[in-house]
Amino acid sequence: MIGPNTFIYIALIAGVLFTIYSLCLMRSLPLLAELFSLMLSAAAAYSGVELCYAVLEGSKKLGDFQDQKLTIVLGSVAVFWVALLTAINLVKGVAGRAEIQKKMSVVPQQENA
Repeated sequence: MIGPNTFIYIALIAGVLFTIYSLCLMRSLPLLAELFSLMLSAAAAYSGVELCYAVLEGSKKLGDFQDQKLTIVLGSVAVFWVALLTAINLVKGVAGRAEIQKKMSVVPQQENA
């Protein structure tokens, strides 16, 4: 749609935003595995949408797979859906760890009798 390497830019932007989110919420960098998972999810989500658009628009010649449009569209929607759920779960995971960190940092005051 936009350019041949757009998914790379989207993945990098998503990674930077996830890092900023983690820094603001937890005051620490996200786990490297989570950062890469989110970047891959963002790239996969974009690629799924791009493939679905290209097939439905008809701009791509599918050759022998011309009769498999429905399967390709369903596959691209599935890729987008799984990528979206992965990103949501990663963001929820950071928020959950931040909540636990916040609870552990609050020490109850003892009453003097």
